[in-house]
Order: sequence, then structure tokens, then C-alpha cells
Amino acid sequence: MEISKESIIIKIKEKKELSGISDILVLELLEKKLSRYRVDLSQIKKADLKIIVKEVRAELREYSGRFKLPEKKTDILIESNNKEGLLNSHLSTRERLDFYPKLKEFLFPLHITSILDLGCALNPIALSSKDIHYYASDIDTDNLDIVKRYFEKNNFPGETFVFDLRNIDSSVLPKADLCILFKVLDIIENKGHKLAEKVITQVPCKYFLVSFATKKISGKSMKFPERHWFELMLSRLGLKFETIHSSNEIFYFIKKF
Repeated sequence: MEISKESIIIKIKEKKELSGISDILVLELLEKKLSRYRVDLSQIKKADLKIIVKEVRAELREYSGRFKLPEKKTDILIESNNKEGLLNSHLSTRERLDFYPKLKEFLFPLHITSILDLGCALNPIALSSKDIHYYASDIDTDNLDIVKRYFEKNNFPGETFVFDLRNIDSSVLPKADLCILFKVLDIIENKGHKLAEKVITQVPCKYFLVSFATKKISGKSMKFPERHWFELMLSRLGLKFETIHSSNEIFYFIKKF
């Protein structure tokens, strides 16, 4: 009996941290694995299926592996408007929890009125306000649901939408003053630096704030945390930048025009 792709997608998303990822992305990665291994679903062995499921999950975690609280606890945090609790519930936002005030202080003189956050996770909870229209994008619908509910709870102007940067189509992106890409280019870098250049040149924003991790998975600091390939690319494009450092990230602030 042939196993359907739909049933495999369900199996892959059984893991809580992957449950909110768009089926379209899961299907894309699954089809690539099936093609790579030349698998016929009508004849696939259980052992081979197990390997494919494991590999797709591993790749998905690179894009959106998140530490998530139980749904009921998240509901309580949203209902009580517990901003710090929500930020602590997500690995990336928890790591920069103490650094968000410095980022907001840095951005304040720019008089930002709109932000486009690509791969937003829960960043909007830290950076949104009633004076900023926030466009929050991610591939994880669970993150987007939390952000949307937070916007509604606080009457913040903003909207959420699913967007996969690996297949960028700038024509569907809203114009904004600032584009945020926190630890996103690290992830899509395996697509090649051309994709990063396409993002910077085509996304319709005046300013960009791009971050990269400065620590390895082991927790050890990188010897050379700066992304020289990125700096060279910006110089070649004639774009000026300055850097801001936190304990585990380097931020590049870029003025596009």
C-alpha cells in the first residue's frame, strides 16, 4: 500500500516544536528528500521512511527549531499580557531579552514608523508599539498566532503573514522603514550568498538591521564573529553599515537609501 505525502507530513509535524510550520515548506523539503534518494512511496521500506522523516525534521529545526511552552501556559501569558514571560518562552528572544532596550534606544532617533520583520519569531513582542506598524513574518504559524494575539491584546497596529525567504518574492512584501533579519541569513546562507544579496537589494525598506550569531552551538564564542563575506557584499553594493554587539550576536545596521 502506497504511503501518502500527506501522512508523512503529519508524521513529521508530530514533534511539538515543528507543529506550527507551514505544510508547504514541509512538503517542499520532503519532495527534495524523496527525489534525492529516488524513493517510490509505493515500495518504501519502514527503515527508509524513518530516515527521511528524521532528516526532514532536522532540516526544519534549522529553519524554525524553537523552544515552545505548553499551549495553555502561552494562553495565560497572553491573557495576563506578560511580555517578559512570552519573550522568555522562545530561545532567540530569551537570549536577547536584556539587549532589546539597547536596540530600541539605537532605533529611536530614526523615527521608525513601520517595521518588516522577516523570520520574526517573537521579536514583535519586544519591539512593537502603538506608534509602529509592524509587519511580522515567519514560517511558523504558532509564532505568528502568538504575535497576532499580542497585537490585538495591546491594540498595536500590525499584521502577520507566512513568508519563506528562501523563495523570495519582493513584490508581495510591504514597504517599511526598517527590515529586521535576526539570525535569518545564517540559516539561509546554505542557499549561497546570492540569496542574501537578493534579500538586501530587493526588500523594499530604507534601513536594515541584520544579526548573526557570535557563539557556536556548543556555547563557545567564535574566534571571528564578523561576517566578512557580508561586509564585502555591502561594500560592493555601495552600502554603508555600522555594527552593534551583544553577548551572543553581532548586528549590522545598514542604510539603503
